[in-house]
Amino acid sequence: MSGYEVYGALGSPYSMKVRAAMRAKRLPHTWTGMTGEERGQIMPNVKAPVIPVIKRPDGTWTNDSTPFLLSIESEGRSLLPPDPAQRFACLLLEDMADEWFMKAMFHYRWFYEDDAEWCANWLIFDTLPNGGRAAVEETAAGIRARQISRMALVGCTPETAPLIEASWKRVNRALEAMALGPTRFLFGDAVSLADLGFYGQLKVMSYDPTPMAWLRAETPYLYRWLDHADDAGGIEGGWTDGLSDPVKDLLAICGDTYLPFLQANVEALAAGAETFSLTVEGGRYEQGVFKYQAKCLEALKREWAALDSDAKAALSAAIGKGASLLD
Repeated sequence: MSGYEVYGALGSPYSMKVRAAMRAKRLPHTWTGMTGEERGQIMPNVKAPVIPVIKRPDGTWTNDSTPFLLSIESEGRSLLPPDPAQRFACLLLEDMADEWFMKAMFHYRWFYEDDAEWCANWLIFDTLPNGGRAAVEETAAGIRARQISRMALVGCTPETAPLIEASWKRVNRALEAMALGPTRFLFGDAVSLADLGFYGQLKVMSYDPTPMAWLRAETPYLYRWLDHADDAGGIEGGWTDGLSDPVKDLLAICGDTYLPFLQANVEALAAGAETFSLTVEGGRYEQGVFKYQAKCLEALKREWAALDSDAKAALSAAIGKGASLLD
């Protein structure tokens, strides 16, 4: 059988996550940063028009990064620690990276004028590599306007900007502590799915002007760590025991911010509302409802229900009162 074929974009955090995961797992694969022409050939193979798109060795296609990586957990090197408490922590943190931490990526990319112009031009250059400057920048202007118009839907507004940035910086400071050791990654010297979830978001932000400047000034070793996580295929190491201090700090953020966010979305969906709001990170947050994020909470609850009492106790101590939302 041939290897996996990964079709994505350098500016896509989920594409970068999957590419780094395939490298870490040492699985045969090819990487294609899709041009506009290639998108027309690849995207019809999946239902939702999102990237990355992966063609499996058996010829089937998929494009949801987390279910895909979980489906190949038994292939190559594992991305989930075997200890039950660590495994759940890894899944929860990766989920937070994908569904909450990503809001900072979207916010920084389109909220600040200089970032929006820079990022749109780069994204379209990748799509139209031979298009010439005029065509790239004309197309980029349209993409930029479209993305800015979607900001309120995903909760990125002038009102929520301070809390999104504060939460992002809080997470980064915990990740900086991890990057400085005594282990190379969150759960030991082996890279995990959670590491790669945060990596994917931060990797694309490490090129965007405003977050790049903050990362280099305030968390310089996390900034450099991104290059280590980018290709961990040659890094040997195992899992540690217990929950490290950086993991506990990140779980506390899950407890007071991410899990309440998921719960508020579920309650709004049940009530038939189109938006929801809650107070987190010292501010009022509001966005449109998302069915996918309701599925995220359901999946976490199933994993939580399968844990024994000792694992739940260890995790609850770190997550705090927000752990009750998992029952």
